Amino acid sequence: MIAALFDIEGTLFTNPIGKGFIEYASLHGRRWHSNLYFASLMPLFLLSKLNLISRETLNRTAIARMPRLIQGYDFEQAERMFAWVVDDFILPSGRKRVLERWDHHRRLGHLMMIISGGPAPCVRRIGESLRAAGTAGTEILMRHGRYTGRIGSPVVIGREKAARTLRLADELAADVDWAASYTYADSIHDLPFLELAGHPVAVHPDPKLERVARDRGWPIVDGE
Repeated sequence: MIAALFDIEGTLFTNPIGKGFIEYASLHGRRWHSNLYFASLMPLFLLSKLNLISRETLNRTAIARMPRLIQGYDFEQAERMFAWVVDDFILPSGRKRVLERWDHHRRLGHLMMIISGGPAPCVRRIGESLRAAGTAGTEILMRHGRYTGRIGSPVVIGREKAARTLRLADELAADVDWAASYTYADSIHDLPFLELAGHPVAVHPDPKLERVARDRGWPIVDGE
């Protein structure tokens, strides 16, 4: 079976899920939470600019702290937020050329999967919208009917993204022909994920991934 695996942020869609969380929280009485979340990341952002930490470390921390924005929410409150972030913020920002490739793979009968570091409830909702066979994202911890403000799984980024992709294929009982399959992503920390398939595609790649893609002769998708 041939699979087509896609990242979300910067690949299928341009708007980042974290920004959607911040905007929703700010609009619904949690501006202080948004400010604290943003402030907590600024030192790491500056360190990454100075090349003292990797962008992957910054992104992993940003995702791990994102649930703070819904700490204390019950299931229904959180579902309203996830729906707004996906339906009103993420889906309208689709990359036309990449979504066309998604449709092309689906018409060919390929196994369609979405793997993202984003919060799993949002990733699942995006997958439902695109009729994906399966999705994987970073789980958010809930206890006693309310979200704790913490993640409930490793952040699905870097090598963990590749490992989670393989587990998802197993969960779907899919006999994937990896050499004939396709992966789409935009960042250098997606490299382990991209290397899973015989046909990696760099989408609007960051400079480091662009160099790798050109050195290895991988296709590069630019433009909306």
